[in-house]
Amino acid sequence: MFNEFNFLFLILVPSFLLLPLSLSEFDSIGPLLQRLDFKRAPPSVQEAAAKGVLSRLLPTHLSSFEFKIVSKDACGGDSCFLINNYNQLRQSGPEIIIRGTTAVEIASGLHWYLKYWCGAHISWAKTGGIQIASVPKPGSLPLLKDEGLIVKRPVPWNYYQNVVTSSCEY
Repeated sequence: MFNEFNFLFLILVPSFLLLPLSLSEFDSIGPLLQRLDFKRAPPSVQEAAAKGVLSRLLPTHLSSFEFKIVSKDACGGDSCFLINNYNQLRQSGPEIIIRGTTAVEIASGLHWYLKYWCGAHISWAKTGGIQIASVPKPGSLPLLKDEGLIVKRPVPWNYYQNVVTSSCEY
């Protein structure tokens, strides 16, 4: 007779058997990620894609941000995004530069900045959608600490979609 115990046994035992595999520092996906790196679009295409996200989200702020693709070497071999103040001595031009290993990481960095420094809420879920009224006007965006921010991920953001805990260095 199939009861709750049998059901739990069928679900939990395979989970415990696979748990050590999922905690093995992502050894199994490393070669796959390296192969995918070679198929990645050129940096100019990825930067344009990230700029497209900004133009759809905040078209008035296109000149407030600069996006740049960087190699994983800039992130210690991991996927990451870096957020810094742009050259503060200039009166015009971008205020914030967001660099990332992919366009997805750059878009993640934009989301991070808008969420934590501007108090905006951007979601695909039915939790309020896009609330960007709190984003200051161009020319008055909040600045970061001098050293900026780096958020590293052991695997690309789009692989686990935030299931993997990211490490943050301020």
